[in-house]
Amino acid sequence: MKKLLLIPVALLIFQISFGQAVRDRNVIPVAVNLNQVLRMTISNGGNIEFTFNTIDQYKLGISGDQATSASAGVAASDPMYVTDFVVASSTRWNITYGAEQATFIGTDNPANTLLLDNVGFSIVNNGVHVFETGGAQGTTAAEELWSAPTASATEVAALQQYPVVIIEDNNSATQANAGDETDNSFQFVWRCGTIEGVTTPMNAQNLIDQQPSPTPDRYVINVLFDLSIDN
Repeated sequence: MKKLLLIPVALLIFQISFGQAVRDRNVIPVAVNLNQVLRMTISNGGNIEFTFNTIDQYKLGISGDQATSASAGVAASDPMYVTDFVVASSTRWNITYGAEQATFIGTDNPANTLLLDNVGFSIVNNGVHVFETGGAQGTTAAEELWSAPTASATEVAALQQYPVVIIEDNNSATQANAGDETDNSFQFVWRCGTIEGVTTPMNAQNLIDQQPSPTPDRYVINVLFDLSIDN
């Protein structure tokens, strides 16, 4: 009798064991590598030089924008005084710019100096991204760019000493200035002695009326452009 009872118990245990679920686990690692892209390329106008040869130029200035200077030439935008550049960035970015020194320095005589604010520039936006149009930074959520010295690219700004943030992200919660060269394409239109600007005004006197009169010389300075992540 004991042997007969053991057989059904063994069969029951076998059936329970055979009925248990079978699993096989595999693991597939998934990784996301975000490599920083941050690049500024100047395609034209890496060297700007103003040469004053006439009294009209001393009175009116020289500009890449004919609308602001009778001595700018026949073209609406003179390529001699224009800098074209693009920015490609995978994150929000800004450009800090400015002259290396506080004044232009004479090459014939380093003791001769010329004030930075005799030179100015405007920003022309040729990209898909646009500058804030609502006034204060971040007012318009759909607009990606901001420039405090130029009142968001609506005014001429005088050249300043480094460091000054010239273009930055508009701090929108939904739109970043990150993008490629078609998104961020700009033009600086330079001028000298044209007495322009409101927020960051150029020198209020043209070159011929300044006191003391600038000493004839070739005045030079390096202007730095530093592209970085906008925190």
